[in-house]
Amino acid sequence: MPLYIKLLHEAMSTAFNATAPIILILVLIGLVTSLLQGVLQIEDATFALLPKTFAMIVLALTGGFGALNMFESLATLFITHAPELVRQAWY
Repeated sequence: MPLYIKLLHEAMSTAFNATAPIILILVLIGLVTSLLQGVLQIEDATFALLPKTFAMIVLALTGGFGALNMFESLATLFITHAPELVRQAWY
């Protein structure tokens, strides 16, 4: 398998592994918020938006489940393989 395909696979899996927990948490918060709005019959848009906003702020301040470390290792991988990518055939 060519190196660029391996790096593309690594980039896609890193993107999925970094964003999946964040998206899952936001979906769960949205589900709980919508259930509370339905049960309590609250029609305020701020009530739906604020919990997700606070969760994103907390995730950003805490590092987002190590997403920054994942992207840092991916960047290191790309930089170390850059000379090989330049020299290889692309057909």
